[in-house]
Amino acid sequence: MNSMNNTSRRMTKLIALVACGMMLLSGAVHAQQTPTKAKPKSKTTKAKTTKKDAAVTTDATPAAPIDKPNLDSKPGPLQATTFAFPPYIEFTMANGLHVYVIENHEQPTLNIGISIRGGDAYDPAGKEGTAAIMGDMLGKGTKNRTAQAMAEALDGVGAGISVTTAGESMGVSASMLKKHMNVVFPILRDQLQEPTFDEQELAKLKKQYIASIASRRSRPNEIAQALSRKVIYGMNNPLARRQLEKTVNAVTREDVVAFHNAYIRPNLASIAFVGDITEKEARDIVNKYFSDWKKGTAPTVEIPPMRTEPAGVYFVPRKGSVQSTVIVSAAGPAVRESDYDATDIMTSYIGGGFGSVLFNTLRETYSYTYSPFSVLTRGRRYNRIAFGAEVRNSVTDSAITVMMRELAKLANEGPDEEALARRVVTEVGQYQLAFEQAGTVGSVLQNAWLNDVPIEDVTTYTDRLSRINAGDVQQAAAKYLNMFNLRLIVVGSPDVKSKIEQFGPIKEFTLDLEPMQESAYENVGMTPQQLIEKHVEALGGRAAVDAVKTMTMKADVSMTLQGNDLSGTYERIVATPNKEFSSINLGVMTQQQWANGTTVWMALNGGPAGEQEAEDTKKALLEARIFPLVTALADGYTLVVKGKKDNAIVIDATSPLGRSERYVLDATTMLISKVEKDDQTPQGVMTTVEKYEAYETIGGVKLPTQITQSNSIFSMTFRAKVSVNDVVADTAFAPAK
Repeated sequence: MNSMNNTSRRMTKLIALVACGMMLLSGAVHAQQTPTKAKPKSKTTKAKTTKKDAAVTTDATPAAPIDKPNLDSKPGPLQATTFAFPPYIEFTMANGLHVYVIENHEQPTLNIGISIRGGDAYDPAGKEGTAAIMGDMLGKGTKNRTAQAMAEALDGVGAGISVTTAGESMGVSASMLKKHMNVVFPILRDQLQEPTFDEQELAKLKKQYIASIASRRSRPNEIAQALSRKVIYGMNNPLARRQLEKTVNAVTREDVVAFHNAYIRPNLASIAFVGDITEKEARDIVNKYFSDWKKGTAPTVEIPPMRTEPAGVYFVPRKGSVQSTVIVSAAGPAVRESDYDATDIMTSYIGGGFGSVLFNTLRETYSYTYSPFSVLTRGRRYNRIAFGAEVRNSVTDSAITVMMRELAKLANEGPDEEALARRVVTEVGQYQLAFEQAGTVGSVLQNAWLNDVPIEDVTTYTDRLSRINAGDVQQAAAKYLNMFNLRLIVVGSPDVKSKIEQFGPIKEFTLDLEPMQESAYENVGMTPQQLIEKHVEALGGRAAVDAVKTMTMKADVSMTLQGNDLSGTYERIVATPNKEFSSINLGVMTQQQWANGTTVWMALNGGPAGEQEAEDTKKALLEARIFPLVTALADGYTLVVKGKKDNAIVIDATSPLGRSERYVLDATTMLISKVEKDDQTPQGVMTTVEKYEAYETIGGVKLPTQITQSNSIFSMTFRAKVSVNDVVADTAFAPAK
């Protein structure tokens, strides 16, 4: 039956060769190995200035001619101004509190930012929400003040205190007029050091959190981003866990108190004073209000290694959705890695607003979406790259195809140099412009402190960005966005499921991002051998099956590889018991393989045939079968009948070489409709799904004439003409000498 049984095993090698062939056609191999040089800037003619031109004109002296703008050429950019990182003062208190002072005396205001090394990632397992609840509880009453008293005091002077949590950090911010410091700082001091965590306030706050969780289910982009974190970091990684009703309900006052005692400590905190303040005034404030803040022992926090989930499509069906939220995601470098800056520019180049690649394609060229986006997180340990868009249901698959194509193009060919130069200038300019606000200095310094980034990396940031070139960006794309690293997340109508099957096996999740519970399997009351006999009868009977000694298949092939469409031809000849010849030609590459029953050879792109290694030989000989399920038990497979569901009978299979496979029989016809095969790759398990359709009776047995293979990297469809018992010489199963 399975006329394509061994093709999927070889596709991992084939795909790499196809990608290489495509690069050769585009001349991208050289670009990948050698950083591209920037194109020379166009020369501009400057008007000469003379003393006569500059002199004041009189009636006797004719006025100098006015230079008219050249309307046929675009004016060049103004000369860049020199940027120097703004001055700041830094010191550490005896209790470990790290202090920054950024003076800005233009207005009589003062902003305070406190960064604390303790956030959502440190929540106790099963009690996600503890850190956030603790932060909000700081303003719900202290030893000296009620929540109402604090709110009235702050409102009375137009001041405010707020708390945010994210990842491995927590932020406390306060803003005020300088003259009201003596109102705000006593309250801030009490909130940090003497909160009461009132039980009634906790109960009210938990109700608000649960209402927010329910509302979150209506925001598909937030759902998709949260699932992306789980897929990239690992389903149970603390950096990917999120609040649910049950986890918030599980949080007790004791949990909140314990979190506060562990993490709200001066030796885990940095405070930045920004505004109308001097170093002496800042020292006086921290001595007066925070010197009695007792340091603690920093908790030992174990964040497990990032374990990206297997390749495939992670799908959240959301009834009633008129559009799909699509995210293509991958693991990124830690913020301290040397290629983080290039990866950041690469991410912005692809999806960072106007002028980005996805803006120009998804929006301007195809009108699939209004606002595509890209994200590179800035975490201390691990990071996540995400490119996404919200698109109409009808173009969900088309949008994914465009995104995959553009990512592959960047990795293979590199960026457009002029577009990249504009992107770098934009990023540098926006960064420098942000320093018009003094608060930016404090934020940048504290982010460096949180992530253990050397201060030199902060002060020289714009210089480093300016030096990033096309080669740097292409290297980052090739490293992080290669076809094996990408994961696809889709949140949308259940109707789009059929559109995204081509991109790999689908794993479904609820709106709370828990794996969708499968319906129970019905016991079919048959052993694996009995099911195989039923299958043999469906094929045409034992006599007809045993009579087939050779099978020849010739097919037209259409292939989609990361958004690129290829076509070609395929031929396969199989003879019992384990002889095979196969040949595929996709234009950019060719591959041939021979198996004569004991030895296996392979030839690529017309080159000489090489004998395969022992492990590959065992796999190829095992898969050189016309009806693999029929001979599975004799070949040493372990078969387990999982049961019947949705008119399909599932058989779990483990090959004698340890590979997991799943055979799906149509319960009505007893013919194989689908086979799923798991292959180990350096990036984890990759599942290839093979669908078998258009069965025809050929030589007394039923064989499929249309086969589709798909995984997260490629999708291939074979439309074949099949014959059986052709006379085939043994020389066909070995390369010509």
